[in-house]
Amino acid sequence: MSDRNDVPTDWDALGDRQLRRSPEPAPSSNADMGGANEPSLITLMATSWADLVGMLAVCTGALIAILMLGDRPTLPAFTWAAALALVWWVFAASVLVVVRQGTPGMLLAGVKFAAPVLPRRVVAVLAAALAGVATLGLPGLLGGQRSILGAAAAAGLVSDDSD
Repeated sequence: MSDRNDVPTDWDALGDRQLRRSPEPAPSSNADMGGANEPSLITLMATSWADLVGMLAVCTGALIAILMLGDRPTLPAFTWAAALALVWWVFAASVLVVVRQGTPGMLLAGVKFAAPVLPRRVVAVLAAALAGVATLGLPGLLGGQRSILGAAAAAGLVSDDSD
């Protein structure tokens, strides 16, 4: 048995990940900005779009399940499916913010927080991400340094270049 203190930080990564990496990292598009790995504006907007697409996928899946059961989706079914999608997103996002430093949309867009998010700030991060979804990503136009997600987490946003 191994000691509980020697759990690797990438415990959920694939085992052959190092084998697939290229021997020399590709040059970053932000390399000329002093090594800053700040995501572009369109990528910051895409984080909200990806969160919205994730919620719509769960909503669509719930409505398809209703159709497969032989019923027609009515207006209450749409409300129920939207609520289900929101509950799924809040649960998934709260786990991913703590474990992987990003909401599902952020991770899909290749963006994460530069530092781990404190547990007391997770609710603020989720509220900021939902505000981004509700406005279709318009807060992303503020940029990575002034992002409402970064302010809510008290951490900057960086591009996640890992495989």
